[in-house]
Amino acid sequence: MNVNGIGAGYPAAGYETRRARRNYADQMCNMVPATQSSGGKFELHISNDKDGKAIGSMCGADYSLAVYQPKDFDPANPVYKVKVWDKGGNVTERMVDVSKVDTEGSDYIDMFAYSSHLSASGKCPGAQSAFIRAGANQHGADNRRHDDLFGIKDWISVLKDAMQTQYDAGNLKGYLDYKQFWDFLDNK
Repeated sequence: MNVNGIGAGYPAAGYETRRARRNYADQMCNMVPATQSSGGKFELHISNDKDGKAIGSMCGADYSLAVYQPKDFDPANPVYKVKVWDKGGNVTERMVDVSKVDTEGSDYIDMFAYSSHLSASGKCPGAQSAFIRAGANQHGADNRRHDDLFGIKDWISVLKDAMQTQYDAGNLKGYLDYKQFWDFLDNK
């Protein structure tokens, strides 16, 4: 049986194998040409021997960001290495103890590390994706700038606004995707 025999008259041309689900961070970086974003060059940083296993990475208009699980990682003391590159290639490093992240008063970097941890650990698998989308809801997918990463925000309010936007638009699936993260944070 060929592809033409499945479904209702879809032509075989154009079919390809695709992953059923993609990490939202991958989608964010694929929105921009691989060699240059609107703000300059960027690199998507992945696991390496020096920094450890990457559990989250993304890029924006003029930055790239990666969260690494260090080689000496202790789940009882979840501290991650976060690196942020600006458009000039300058790097800022920070160690983030995700058990101490304040969801009502932290910057994008700490909250991205926290949501990456929740997704990677399986505690809240959709946390990273929901967080990235909620942040993009404020700035647009490619309009967040390097300087925006350092401002303190109430991420519970950001998430609530994103949920409300989906509800108002009649997008129940989008609303429920955010709600899973909301429920996790509410029960924390």
